[in-house]
Amino acid sequence: MSKTGKSEQERPPAGRLALPLRLLLAAVHAGAWMTGRPLAGMRGRMAAFMRAMDAVACLRLSGRVDSGDIDLQAEDGRLIPARWYRPEIEAGESGRAEPLPVILYYHGGGFALGGHRLRHRYNRAWAQLSGCLVLSVGYRLAPEHGFPKGADDAYEALLWASREAGSLGGDPARLAVAGESAGGNIAAVTALRARDAGGPPIRGQALLYPAVDLTGRGGPGAASQPSLRQNGRQYMLTLRLLRQFADGYAPEELRAQPQVSPLLAPDLGGLPPALVVTAELDPLRDQGRLYAERLRAAGVPAEYRCYAGMIHDFTAMMPGWLPEAEQSLRQAAGFLNDRLRLPAHGGGRADASASDDPDGGIGSAAARRQGEETREHEHGQPFG
Repeated sequence: MSKTGKSEQERPPAGRLALPLRLLLAAVHAGAWMTGRPLAGMRGRMAAFMRAMDAVACLRLSGRVDSGDIDLQAEDGRLIPARWYRPEIEAGESGRAEPLPVILYYHGGGFALGGHRLRHRYNRAWAQLSGCLVLSVGYRLAPEHGFPKGADDAYEALLWASREAGSLGGDPARLAVAGESAGGNIAAVTALRARDAGGPPIRGQALLYPAVDLTGRGGPGAASQPSLRQNGRQYMLTLRLLRQFADGYAPEELRAQPQVSPLLAPDLGGLPPALVVTAELDPLRDQGRLYAERLRAAGVPAEYRCYAGMIHDFTAMMPGWLPEAEQSLRQAAGFLNDRLRLPAHGGGRADASASDDPDGGIGSAAARRQGEETREHEHGQPFG
């Protein structure tokens, strides 16, 4: 123990953190702006933070991307706000622009913070790098709208895209889902729901440091999650915040349901091919790894990357400042580009041998240089 009473493990390994991350964490800890506040009270500061980081730390890419706001009408008549992003694509042989594949993107923020318009440049980058029409979906937020309302909005957006994407220049037959953090949960749950309900086929899912287990205890027969304890104090996303987000989203008795914690689903077979990206210093690292492992065990083609020295939200927060963040964004966009331009996938129960190499697929050589898979065998603690 140190003189301050804190173990060395609880301190950020400053020598391993990139300078932008060290400065960010110092500012967050000094301001204590994410602690001791009700969820709704954090929204204004979080929105300002997301906008500021998007303005100064996102990628600057050439090329035109059109965008606009739209209300997606649910089957019950409810309107779901969204913003669409359409990259400029050269006309095909017919002289007309071909319909683009569609990515439904679900933002992060612990189910309670964030918004579909706060990371405008980041969403533009997704459209440019994937070559797809991107729909950033404004699902309802907790705690005012707890489970299942946000997840319902996400699924209704998928249904809308399967009917109406053509009105925006999209191809309703080529759909994928993506999201970061809580949005990764929403994307994974949307894929599960589409499978179980016989909904629109989803060709791929890109899950960036997803929160796929709100109990924090791991899946059936799975190892524990030591990253919760190892990284749950000092890297912005703390165990206290995780508990607060979980409490706001779903009561404890519902958190083991697959529609809340997809890692705990008894059967993950038949889901679309997946890319799961995690960060070494993220408390959610191990549940992302476990989800990728369970997908593979169920016969679903799944790629997994863990980026060394990175913290939660690194991809969306600093893709213009951190090479690892840019690489992970390009990797995720490229993964879905591949899935959406291949012939329709026949289901996730195919032989998974093609994805046994965790470094296969889009950008694999760069990923081997930039990423590092982390596997520990200690005991973590639940946050629910």
